[in-house]
Amino acid sequence: MRRNFRVLKLLAWMLFCIVQALWSSPSQAASRTVQVGIFPMGGFHDLENGRPVGYDVDYLEQVSRYTGWQVKFVNFDTWHAALNALERNQIDLLGGALHTPERARRFLYSPYASGITYTALVAAKDTPLVYEDFKKFESLRIGVTSDSPWRADFMGYASRNSFTAPQLIPFRLAKDSRDALKAGNIDAILTSVISLEPGETVLAKYDPRPFFYITSLNNAQLMKELEHGIAQLKLEQPDLENKLSRTHLWRSYQTPLTKAERDFVRSCPPLRVGYSPTRKPLIWHDENTGETRGILPGILRRLSRASGLVFEFVPMDDPDMNLNDYFRQGKIDLCAGVMYSTTCNSSSLYTLTSPVLRIGLNLYSKKFSEIPPDAPLRVAIPDVWRGGRVYLNANFPALRVVSYPDIECCLEAVLTGQADLLLQTSFEVDYLLARPRFREIMSLQEHSGVEDSRMAVSTAMPPPLLNILNKLLMNIDEKSKSQIISENISAVASPMSLSDMVYEHRTLLAVLGQMLLFGLAFFAFLAYLRRKSGRTVQESERRLTNMANNINGGVISLINNPRLDIRNANSGFWHLLGYSDNPPSNPCLADFLSTEESENLFQLLESRRAENSSVNMELRLRRKNGQPIPALLRCTWSSEGQAIALPCLDCVVVDITEQKHMQEELEQEKERYRILLEQSQDIIFDMDMEKKQFTCSPNFVTKFGRDSTPMFTPDGRPRNDQIVHPDDLPALTEMRRRVRAGERTVFSVMRIPTAQGRYIWCRVQTTRISKKNAPLHIVGKIVDIDEEVRRRAELERLSQRDSLTDLYNKVAFREKVMQNMPVRLKDDKTHALLFLDLDNFKELNDNLGHMAGDVALIDAADALRRIFRNVDAVGRFGGDEFCVFAMGITRNAVATRAESVLKALAMQFDRDGKAVNISASIGIYMFDGSETSYEESLQRADNAQYRAKQLGKNRYVFYDDPRMNPSESGQA
Repeated sequence: MRRNFRVLKLLAWMLFCIVQALWSSPSQAASRTVQVGIFPMGGFHDLENGRPVGYDVDYLEQVSRYTGWQVKFVNFDTWHAALNALERNQIDLLGGALHTPERARRFLYSPYASGITYTALVAAKDTPLVYEDFKKFESLRIGVTSDSPWRADFMGYASRNSFTAPQLIPFRLAKDSRDALKAGNIDAILTSVISLEPGETVLAKYDPRPFFYITSLNNAQLMKELEHGIAQLKLEQPDLENKLSRTHLWRSYQTPLTKAERDFVRSCPPLRVGYSPTRKPLIWHDENTGETRGILPGILRRLSRASGLVFEFVPMDDPDMNLNDYFRQGKIDLCAGVMYSTTCNSSSLYTLTSPVLRIGLNLYSKKFSEIPPDAPLRVAIPDVWRGGRVYLNANFPALRVVSYPDIECCLEAVLTGQADLLLQTSFEVDYLLARPRFREIMSLQEHSGVEDSRMAVSTAMPPPLLNILNKLLMNIDEKSKSQIISENISAVASPMSLSDMVYEHRTLLAVLGQMLLFGLAFFAFLAYLRRKSGRTVQESERRLTNMANNINGGVISLINNPRLDIRNANSGFWHLLGYSDNPPSNPCLADFLSTEESENLFQLLESRRAENSSVNMELRLRRKNGQPIPALLRCTWSSEGQAIALPCLDCVVVDITEQKHMQEELEQEKERYRILLEQSQDIIFDMDMEKKQFTCSPNFVTKFGRDSTPMFTPDGRPRNDQIVHPDDLPALTEMRRRVRAGERTVFSVMRIPTAQGRYIWCRVQTTRISKKNAPLHIVGKIVDIDEEVRRRAELERLSQRDSLTDLYNKVAFREKVMQNMPVRLKDDKTHALLFLDLDNFKELNDNLGHMAGDVALIDAADALRRIFRNVDAVGRFGGDEFCVFAMGITRNAVATRAESVLKALAMQFDRDGKAVNISASIGIYMFDGSETSYEESLQRADNAQYRAKQLGKNRYVFYDDPRMNPSESGQA
């Protein structure tokens, strides 16, 4: 009944997915590019050579087959950076998100999970703590991110395991908690097991949690497409998540041993492991070394290194005993390579572990591509494979089993027709099928299965052993398993024997026999060609001699001895030295060189002799009349030197007198150019547009205190950073545009940085040197105009400033206000105009003198600068009148600043027993959009100031204050 119910559920699920696919198909018709955020997190996200890899990348690749998306991955430093980018709609999708109520209010979650993770307590790899040591957990310093769900999970875990959870230390980001763990400030952190890093170990693992894809709330259509893709994926590839997890997130499957299990391992005696000794490459006994080798022993030895368990291998080679007999008689504790089957593994003598290896199981045949129905076929299997006979009886009861000593005998039986089929795993057969005589045997793909290879554990062994072995098997990652498999398959794949080679190349040998018949005719033809080639060589030598005589120099053959004896020399060499028809007898090259040059040349030849490399050297040969002549000597070691006692060299001597003259003239030109550059105050530069190179005269370092900044990036693109002031980048860009547009000479003014960070105003001039309308070189100069520009700027500034207070004068203040009119009101903020006058200023001038008056004006200006912002404009209109233009300010803020001004300008001056108190009267006009001109606004502020004077001075009055006289407030 329960089974029927499960079938109905599966049919309903399939119907739902088909309807959903038909409903959502229009949305998939058009492919879209989806930007997916990734961040560093173990095997979930990673970058290899700049390419995204990991669980999430492979999962989305499969989803895209159903959604039609083009996925583009965007890399971020942390999870929080990627989450913020998703919230700002900078990316479309983010994976690996755990479900929290707070996050569900901000984002859309996919209906289906994309995988499962666990909450984990993680510590550094070198920690002395062990797995699930609950007593020590109570005193740990444990860090946790503030917004994670792991705090509640840990509290529930502590309650279930009866220990007191310590006070958790909150961190804002997961990276902060990991930095604290590496620094030793905390002992462990709470995190997701999929974020486990190579230098960390798991102390506890609990509470499985699904993780999902999330997107922004306005991306419902994208989530609908994702829902359809994941539903189809789960229906067609139900095991995909498990496969990807075992490949990329294998650390999340690892479970360390507890303290009790470690104590058991330390006290556990060596375990005797039984095995079938002839199942290459799974497991076999090597007669040469006496060792047990194979894939399964390799896995067990890896378990031994990881845990400390000791395994001793016992061959099960008694044909009269079965597996139960070995366990019953106590000959073994474990058995490796036991095939799991629901019909043959029910025994009270042993218990099976979780799978050690899953291997393809195939039927092989030479005659059949499929099994004929009801045919009495014979199936060959090895004697030692106990699980194969049971598998055949359960799945192919009509077939008759025939046993053979080993797999090679089984293959020979199939090849010769003694057996029709072979049942065996792909590991044990495929390397043999590579041999030529077995290549006709093929696997029947329609009848393939899987051998679930496990370990059998004796029920007489202590119960913890089975759990420890299962944990250790789960901790082996697929990469290590694959490496063990590859090494052992390579070990059993022997090279071809002589008979295999003859069988493989039988056709070739027949062809070689036929070719041998034509040998004599071939050699006769070679003799004819040799005579013909002799004549050709003579003609070639004659032409070579003529070519050598036409060289601007000569050709010689030297013996490598201190005198450098000349064996042969053509007429061109002797003409070069002035010996027309009577060359000297017994000549040597040393006679035509200085002693020093002769010794240097011999030493160079000796150093290159072992390398047998060519030699180039410039010499000064002495002609017959004693005149030196520059020459270039190029030598190659001669093969004829092997036939005589000393090695020989074939050399070409070239007269380079003209080249030397040209080189000297070029050096003089370079020196003149360098002197001109050094004496010039300007900076000269040159840009090679083809090679993307920039050079500059040494004056650049003198002027700016640093080397010139490269004008091109390593990939050849123009660069902008650290070349000019950021505000001058538009001028630099425009200058480049004009050069590319074809203008021959371009001028521009810009600021160039010095090594101290100061900027110097310069005039830059470029001249373009082109070929076929393409710029080849740009030559230019940089002229320092900093003093001129700054002097002009200072004169401009002084023209706008009051000479006593350095505030804006009346004209400059008006320009500042006019730039911000008309006023645009924003919320409760507007501009304000404050007109103020010093009270009793005339009395101060009359009684204490103008010097005291100037001091009061300077103090008032300093106070206004302190109270108002840099964006505000402060000016002096003459005498004791000041005006302030405050931008983007509220009425309350203006009132607060006016109070501050009144306090700051309440000053007392005294001299010679006379005292004068100074205060200020302030009129304020808040721009409301009704003003039509600057003068009208100023008049309103002046009227308000006048009213402040009438009301008793030392106060401020707003223009729209009820205390204003109606006739005054209405004036335009």
